[in-house]
Amino acid sequence: MKKLIELVDHVTDRTTEMNPRFIKQGQLAVARFALLASERAICMELFERHRELGRFTLCSEGRIVAVGNVLEVIQ
Repeated sequence: MKKLIELVDHVTDRTTEMNPRFIKQGQLAVARFALLASERAICMELFERHRELGRFTLCSEGRIVAVGNVLEVIQ
């Protein structure tokens, strides 16, 4: 994860906080991801188009720390 952009309210879909330092369990956030090595690639698709390729899981030291859906892909 490169940057947390904003926290979003589940009900109203409005931004509640810009540039948060962290995300708590159950919160919805917009984040930017980047690959560490530019020559590597991963397969991602928008969640609304292809559900299986539109999900992600972040692991750190063998533990799952975040899960989510891909809403937009920027190249």
